[in-house]
Amino acid sequence: KYPVGKRHSPPQDLHSPFYPARGPYSSSDPTVLVSQMQELMDAHVNVVVLSWWGPKHNPATSDTQGVQTDAVLPIVMRVAEDTGMLVAFHLEPYPGRSAVSVREDVAYLMQLYGNSPCLYRRNGLPVYYVYDSYHVKPQDWASVLTKEGSNSLRGTAFDGFFIALWLSQRDNVDILQGGFDGCYTYFASEAVSWGASRRNWPQMANWAKTHNLLFVPSVGPGYDDSHIRPWNSDATTPRDNGTLYERAWSAAVASGAKVVSITSYNEWGEGTQIEPARLSVRSDETSYEDYASDTTQYMRLTSKWAKKLQESVSRVYDTLVDGEL
Repeated sequence: KYPVGKRHSPPQDLHSPFYPARGPYSSSDPTVLVSQMQELMDAHVNVVVLSWWGPKHNPATSDTQGVQTDAVLPIVMRVAEDTGMLVAFHLEPYPGRSAVSVREDVAYLMQLYGNSPCLYRRNGLPVYYVYDSYHVKPQDWASVLTKEGSNSLRGTAFDGFFIALWLSQRDNVDILQGGFDGCYTYFASEAVSWGASRRNWPQMANWAKTHNLLFVPSVGPGYDDSHIRPWNSDATTPRDNGTLYERAWSAAVASGAKVVSITSYNEWGEGTQIEPARLSVRSDETSYEDYASDTTQYMRLTSKWAKKLQESVSRVYDTLVDGEL
């Protein structure tokens, strides 16, 4: 029913339903990275969360587009240091990932970047978001993330602040057993998971507070991955000219969260980006959606709500954004 192995041909045919205002670009271009990080800081975003698929010496540790994110990381870290942006890591799944392999991944990252001034820290520890954490058994996570664990990171030079993905309603049991420090919701579409549904955020936030964990609701402007997953139309979530994004932000702030993550800054393939997009782009291959107001609509809304978050937590705040390398 759907074409398999279709390849897009930029600059006319992109894998995204929107067209970047910058045009097709490389995340290994320092000039682009400087501009992007400055744009985010101007919108009161002070942390980027970098998708990372593991060290380059391991097989099959590239992203879904075949990009070896580990090879780009030194450039991103250098630009972050130069611009004053802070960096956390989004640990992506790869074949054979386990709690022990994540321990090795963290050790690898800290050996390379542990002394970097751009590392975002909570309680003095580097921050890691662990995507699809529920695919590893909680007892295996506990072996790494609890003090009593047989391979514990706690109290070592490679200790960190680990945030699990809260997907299903009962994931909180596994998150607590696994020894995580917090939980996040990630998805920009409420259709994807129980945790992504805004109506559940107050009870999730209360549970996390009761157990001394950090709750991080993830807000997004919409979702449309039709150019890469045409069979996934049930998850498509229209942007409604920014209304959806504002509702998500309002729910996140109302939940009492002190940290909010944004899905995403530049995940163009899933149509969740807030990065500026061109208006009224057409080509022989396809036509593109746009932001009805202007190219920077979602950066302006981000700035507005980041300020509201700051006010809601008496100036102790963090606004994070998921970024693609």
